[in-house]
Order: sequence, then C-alpha cells, then structure tokens
Amino acid sequence: MTKQTKILIGIDWADAKHDFHLIDSTGKTQIGVFKQSPKAIAEQLKFWREQSPGANFLIAIEAAKGALINALVEHDDIVIYPVNPAALAYHRKSFAHGGGKNDPLDAKRLAGFLHDRLSDLRPLKRDQAITRELGTLSEDRRRAVDTRADLANELTAVLKQYFPAVLGFKAAKPYAAFLLSFLIEYPTLQAAQDAGEAKLRSYFHGVGMKRKADKFAKLIIEAMPLTVDEVTLRSSRRRAVMIAEQLKIYNKHIRQYEASIKELLPKHPAYAIAKSLPGPSDNTQARLIAAMGDDPNRYGSAKCLQCASGIAPITEQSGKRKFAVARWACTKFLRQTFHEMAGLSITKSRWAKAFYNQQIAKGKSANTAKRALAYKWQRIIYRCWQTAQPYNEDRYIARLKATGSPLYELL
Repeated sequence: MTKQTKILIGIDWADAKHDFHLIDSTGKTQIGVFKQSPKAIAEQLKFWREQSPGANFLIAIEAAKGALINALVEHDDIVIYPVNPAALAYHRKSFAHGGGKNDPLDAKRLAGFLHDRLSDLRPLKRDQAITRELGTLSEDRRRAVDTRADLANELTAVLKQYFPAVLGFKAAKPYAAFLLSFLIEYPTLQAAQDAGEAKLRSYFHGVGMKRKADKFAKLIIEAMPLTVDEVTLRSSRRRAVMIAEQLKIYNKHIRQYEASIKELLPKHPAYAIAKSLPGPSDNTQARLIAAMGDDPNRYGSAKCLQCASGIAPITEQSGKRKFAVARWACTKFLRQTFHEMAGLSITKSRWAKAFYNQQIAKGKSANTAKRALAYKWQRIIYRCWQTAQPYNEDRYIARLKATGSPLYELL
C-alpha cells in the first residue's frame, strides 16, 4: 500500500465511547466502537495501521476540540475534518425519516459526508502553541466570569431575604472584595451591630474603604432587621458565606487568568494588529487573536468570517417578502467576541461611534446596532490579518472621504 492511500473514517464521539464507520481504499466498510481512554484510542489506531500500513486516515468528527481530538491530532498520519453539527443534522434529515440521532448511523453518515464532500471540507490545522494558549485562557476566563456573575446574582438574592442593609453599600460590583470580606466576618446584621460602630469603622479602614468607613459603619448600626426568624437567619447566613467564599476564589483565579493573558499577549506575532484596533482590552485582544488563528486560509473571505461567527444575518424569503434573522448555528463565544469588540470600539473610534449612532437613529436596538458595527469591523479585521498590517484609524477615515461614504459626513 502506498503512502497516498486514504482511509475514510466517520466517528460519532461521546464522553465514554466512540462509534466509528470506516471506508477503506477498495470501498469496503468496517464498523466498531472504542472507549474514551488513552489505552483504547492507542489500540484502535494500532489496529487500523496494521490493517492499512502506510495509509493516511481521514477522520470526520463533529468537533474541533476535546479529549478525542487532543489524542488524535498528535499523529502525522491522521487528518481531522471537523464537521459542523448543523450540516450533519441537515444531512441526517435528508436520509432518515424523522431525523432522529443514532450513534452508529451518524458515524456512517459522517464517513459518507467525508467521502462525498472531501474537496469542500477544510482539515483541522492546529494553531501554534501561543495562539492555542491565549484561546484557552480567554475561554476559561470567560466561563469563570459568567459563573461569577451568576453567583453574584445569587448572593444579592440571598441578602435581600435576610440582610438587605449590606446592599446599602451600593458596591460598584456585587463581588467586590470588601463586600465579600465583610459578609464572611459579619454574616448577619446582629453580628455586625454587636461589633459596635468603632470596630466597624476600623474594619472598613482595614479593607481599603477609608473614605466610606464612617458612612458604612453608621448605615449598619442604624439598620433595622428584616427578620428575626432564627431558621431564616441561620440558613441564609450559611448560604451567604458559602457564596461569598466561592466568589473570593473566583476573583482570585480571574485575576490570575488576566495576568497570564497580559503576560503572554505581547509575545504573539499578531499582537501589533490586535493592539491597533480601537477599544479592545487585553482580554478582547487575546480573543480576537484566537478567533482569527494562524492559518490565513481559515476563513476564505471576510464573508466566511462573518457567517462563521454568526454576525452575518440569514436572509429568508416568504413569497415576495425578504427578511433577515439572526444566525444561531454558530460558535457563541466567537460571535460574542466580535460583538463585544464592536461595542468597545464605539468610544474609541470616530467612525464606529458615528455608525452606531446612525443605526440607533434608524430605530435599531443597541444590540442590533452593535452587530451591524461588528459586521463592518470584521471586513477590516480580516483585511488586517490577511495583509499582516495594523489598523490605522486616520487612513480608514481618509478612505471614507475618498470614496464619498455618507458615513464620513457624520464625523
């Protein structure tokens, strides 16, 4: 068998086991299942190689990352073709009544999809280590931030039930360090009032709230209890302290994520481009770098980027009526990245602010206006990455003027 022999494999992955459907160079098929473990994966690869020495194994799978991908991507004779789940779902409906999911059948359809659409599919190309690390740091940080927000909302709800006086601090953030420390030290109004005004004042000085120490201490001392029911107080106190301690941990690790991003970001080859964009913080710059990746052919065009990220709407038609709807079959984190970048640019870019205000004046909602702005930014960002040139605000505005853009008149 020659090195160019291609073995097509569809894998329907799961947490514990993976169904596969293999099509060899003669068209013969083979089906099977292997477990999700390093040993089982290694044994399956060894078996395939013994059956087809020197072959390249082309694998279609509904994932671009995960445990199985991590195990497969290290091998030179394996080429992974990530398949959009929405594409396979459409394919499934075409060939099965009702479109129900079935692991062995899905593995077969993946293999067939790979066979029929191989020339249209893009193989997975791993980004360099620094790009992947920035991407992982960004996603993990975002998950931590979202969890922190949920916990903060939960804490606020608990405090409303038994200790609303703390909400009178009107902390800029419900997970502020001084607020969490106070709740852990004084989990009930009674405990805080028993400490006395002088001790409370001293405490607030110690947690960096010197300017508001007198105000906060007086607020607590003069507060009236919402309830004196012992069961409510004990259960709510335990819950509040538990949440406060969790929030302190999340604060710590989010700071560590951000410090790691800040340290790693300037070392990336595309940092100058990301930094040149008006508005994005270090965290958003890292997300943009990870979104664009190292492969210049990841997105065939700016339009591909706009569609892949879900920023480009889908145009639907019913009779003579056409209308745009949001694109939901996309990576939400990717869409969020460009949406947030657009929002941050409004205060830093003259034309972005003018465009956003123009959309609002047309009656668009803030989110719709930002998505439209993100759509424009993606064309610019795509061009910057293709040419490896940083963005220049003055040059772009000059171009708006030269082309007679109506947007220039709004600047």
